Amino acid sequence: MPSITQLPCEMVAEILGKLDHLRFLLPALLACRHFYTSFKKSHGVKASILRRQITPALLPNAVALVEASRLPRPLAASSVVALLDDLHNRPASLAAWLPTIPTALVQKMGRTHDAIHALATGFATSALDCISPPSAPAGTATEAAALSPLEYFRFCRAFYRVDLFYTLFRGGSFESDMNPWFFSRHSLWENEQLGCVYEYLEARFAKASREVVAHDVLFGEVSVDYLTSGEDNQWRQTWAALLTPERQLSHGVEFVYNLTIADSYDAKHRMLQSALDPSYGRVNLPEALHEVLDDADGRPVQFQSEEELHSIALRRGDSPEEDDTDQGPYKAWRNAHADSTLEESLMFEDDAWLRGRAYVFWDRHRVQQQFKDGFGEEPGYRRDYTEREYADMLESFRERSKIWQKGGKGFWSRGDTSRIVWPDK
Repeated sequence: MPSITQLPCEMVAEILGKLDHLRFLLPALLACRHFYTSFKKSHGVKASILRRQITPALLPNAVALVEASRLPRPLAASSVVALLDDLHNRPASLAAWLPTIPTALVQKMGRTHDAIHALATGFATSALDCISPPSAPAGTATEAAALSPLEYFRFCRAFYRVDLFYTLFRGGSFESDMNPWFFSRHSLWENEQLGCVYEYLEARFAKASREVVAHDVLFGEVSVDYLTSGEDNQWRQTWAALLTPERQLSHGVEFVYNLTIADSYDAKHRMLQSALDPSYGRVNLPEALHEVLDDADGRPVQFQSEEELHSIALRRGDSPEEDDTDQGPYKAWRNAHADSTLEESLMFEDDAWLRGRAYVFWDRHRVQQQFKDGFGEEPGYRRDYTEREYADMLESFRERSKIWQKGGKGFWSRGDTSRIVWPDK
């Protein structure tokens, strides 16, 4: 029986294409010269592996995201509409583009999916931890974070959609067309899913960046707000839309993920400082979501039929999510907003606690069996910060600005300038 090193290159390449993840490819190529030769003589090995790494239902979203990043800038309206039409009306055709995508971008697709997978499962686990009652046995929430295939699809799709939004509309491109081109293709509860994901990403970003932006002299000089959340914090909107390929940084979701896993103050500082340009790439997702239903029917949701509510997404096509017939997200959204108008059903401030529990992502079966008491007790309104904390932030801006004006740089803390680096005299 011949050994694997005696097999034809075509057969070895086919075997390599059966690897479950792109990270396994390099060790395989380094293990044997014949593997490497077979890989070089064949095309599409990485694409084959990526098809195993990313589920078929999510693959059109992954391709759409990378194709959006390849569109010539400034973007043409026809290009944006054509890409979104393909994603929603011809997803299989879009996925079929994968073999034509350059190898470097296939690798990037793999990294982006890894980031989305980690963030999506992290969000699901966090949400379940919030929902589980305090008396639940230790480990209950973590075990429950095993998602059904549809739940996993919904979570990941929402992260892909958020990333696609930032890629297409950064810099205020086609601001007046965001709703007819982008949001109107989603159901009401799917747009609320985007709000859930945004707030989760912002919370992760705020935690990961806090030490740098609250203490670095430069960030104080330019008054980077590290307390305010949502659409009013323009610095966070800029970082969310970041795309700086010349510095090899990621954009959107992957940038946030890389910041959360950065293992040192210096690494986070480099990432944030490289993107310190409020005029670059600004696009405001929470603001855009707030405007989606400005002209919607003013009747409370409970007085609108299921057919009426489903028909609001006017431009949906035969995309993979059409197979998602589970009523969990719709029922959860409708029950939560029965007394609300449509405008109040999307990114409403009072519903932030529900979005933190990912209330529009769960299967109907899970809601009925695991969430019998709903999504937990409403915690009540709580500000992100106190007046004292906000005053301290403003004072830190003044103190750090004084140091910057004198040429100082580095780490500042109240009453301690020992880590400030001064210019040589």
